[in-house]
Amino acid sequence: MLDKRGDATGEVLFGAGFGPSGLPHIGTLCEVVRTSFVQRTFAETTGRPTRLVLVSDDMDALRKVPDGFPNRELLTGHLGMPLHRVPDPFEQDESLSSGINARLRRVLDAFEVEYDLVCSSTAYASGKYDDTIRSLLADLAGCNDLVGASVGPVRRSSYSILMPVSAYTGRVIEHTRVLSVDPVVGSLTYEIPADVIIQRPGLDYGIEPHEYYAGEPIGEPITVSALGGACKLQWKADWAMRLLARGVAYEMHGEDLAASAQVVRRIFARLRREPPVLFGYGLFTDERGHKISKSRGNGFSLTEAQDYLTQEALRLLLYRKPRRPRRFAPALAPRINDAVRHELRRAADPGRGAGARVRLHRIGAGAGVAGPGFGKLVRVLDACAPVDFAAAVEFARRYFAEVDHELLVKAWHFHDARRPLTAAPGTAADRPHDATPAAPRPRDAALLPWLPTPAHTALLQRVAEVIELAPPAELAIRLGLLLTVSPLGKPAACRTLYLALLGRPHGPRLATWIRITGPKRTLRLLRETLARTEQGGSP
Repeated sequence: MLDKRGDATGEVLFGAGFGPSGLPHIGTLCEVVRTSFVQRTFAETTGRPTRLVLVSDDMDALRKVPDGFPNRELLTGHLGMPLHRVPDPFEQDESLSSGINARLRRVLDAFEVEYDLVCSSTAYASGKYDDTIRSLLADLAGCNDLVGASVGPVRRSSYSILMPVSAYTGRVIEHTRVLSVDPVVGSLTYEIPADVIIQRPGLDYGIEPHEYYAGEPIGEPITVSALGGACKLQWKADWAMRLLARGVAYEMHGEDLAASAQVVRRIFARLRREPPVLFGYGLFTDERGHKISKSRGNGFSLTEAQDYLTQEALRLLLYRKPRRPRRFAPALAPRINDAVRHELRRAADPGRGAGARVRLHRIGAGAGVAGPGFGKLVRVLDACAPVDFAAAVEFARRYFAEVDHELLVKAWHFHDARRPLTAAPGTAADRPHDATPAAPRPRDAALLPWLPTPAHTALLQRVAEVIELAPPAELAIRLGLLLTVSPLGKPAACRTLYLALLGRPHGPRLATWIRITGPKRTLRLLRETLARTEQGGSP
């Protein structure tokens, strides 16, 4: 392909692109990281210089308010505006797109991916794309027909690959009828047709143009420049244009964009240019098999992925069998993390581990499998029910001679997000590298199949007295005697205490749990449970 394009020498460009309209998810990450794997392999095998360019399409219009975003009214008032002109709903950056770009940067930098981030608004305004836009203007009718064939008949009636940025409202005008073009000057004359019905995402009914484009002249000819960012290309044409303008040799896309990738190839063929390699990868889906979406915010968020998964585990997941669709949900964290350990064991086989050694080299994995795996750590934490990370460390040390600290942190986050709410939920101080308090989780009623009786309350009050007054050296003995002689019987007494402290009817050895948790904190948990009981609520 490079020989056909006349690129037998010099720098080879790898590309990736995303729309900064919603929080970055695994699909955004995998496109960039997987491309970096190919880039690195190509550079190692050919010795040629390479560069990865990540394009943020911040000229795209905000078509709907993503689910889960704050300040929804603010965003609703900016529908149709280019993303770089939409305020940041999180009130941290100058625009929605710059905030999303910053979030993605933090993730990619953690993965040590080398890339150049380019914003479409800057590239359009600089004239970087002007020559390619002129070539499209020269055959605008043919290109419109080519790309328009991929949309429905209703949309086709007001479809143009060139979408002006309105001088009246600043909106991206997506429904136009092109009246004439001047490729030499680089201008076009268009109108917003008055005789079309506009369908918008999430609406069951159509909108009249004068309603949707309030403040715009409807049915009147308007002449604008197509260059310098005064117009934006529709995304399929924009995809082809940026690949062509930058000379990208390789780019990936999800299998849901296979038909759109074919449109891109046809645009290249129409312009008599050799297309780049466009590699389709399998989609990541949520636990129900639905495509993970920025706007819906479903599936495994990147924040969760960073909390629960090691970087090596994520890289291996992205590296292996890229064409295969994969479910990506928090419940799969143990299997994803421990896959690295299995690969390390395969690599240790001198005769049959060559493939594993190559994969580990490509993902930058270290050597060795010291200590327990992620799944085993999670099982220990689930069984021991530590109330904070310090207690988790103590429990892990009791069971394992050596523990990888980073893996234990991931296991703690995973365990903490799944445990029922006890009397003292996790706080910011409990989360080793997260300044945000753990979100409250309601008690699981299935874990509390009991109603407090005076006997239960009396037992908890007596246990609280023992914990408060007994010398530390005698605490285990006195507590054991108290539970043994309880009128409830020892099994029911232990069950009551577990429910009060852990929110479940079973758990680790109570004396050990109290010693590691600390008598003061245990006492506070009991007293808060008793206070709720006195108010008529469940413990």
